Amino acid sequence: MKRQKFKKKAAQIFYRQLYTTFPLHNTQEKKFLDFFKKRLMEYEIQYPEATYQDYIYHFGLPEDIITLFYQHHDHHYVISHMRSRKIIKYTACIIIPLVVVCLIYFLYTTYQNYQNYMEFPYYEEEIIYDYGTITMHE
Repeated sequence: MKRQKFKKKAAQIFYRQLYTTFPLHNTQEKKFLDFFKKRLMEYEIQYPEATYQDYIYHFGLPEDIITLFYQHHDHHYVISHMRSRKIIKYTACIIIPLVVVCLIYFLYTTYQNYQNYMEFPYYEEEIIYDYGTITMHE
């Protein structure tokens, strides 16, 4: 299915603020955002001259919409949602520095190997002299 775009800038700005205000985008949030996007498009078609203030007046502030969304969900869902966000945050705080340290270590060892390689000569010349025939005394 082709992604539908808003025709008016006000509707696009309103939807973008609502989308970025959600803390995570799990399946229930995505379904709600799809539903809300359809309603915004219907409102946009019905009132083509609507301004951003008209969207706020008709739908409410994005923060209020999100608050109402979470009020209508089970409190276990909200708590697990908050835990998953915390886990993601702490995991990112641990993994990103580890990746940076590993990358720095890899670059340092690669540079050391390069320096060791540059100390060796590029080629070695071996000269063989011919002194003629040597007689063996018995």
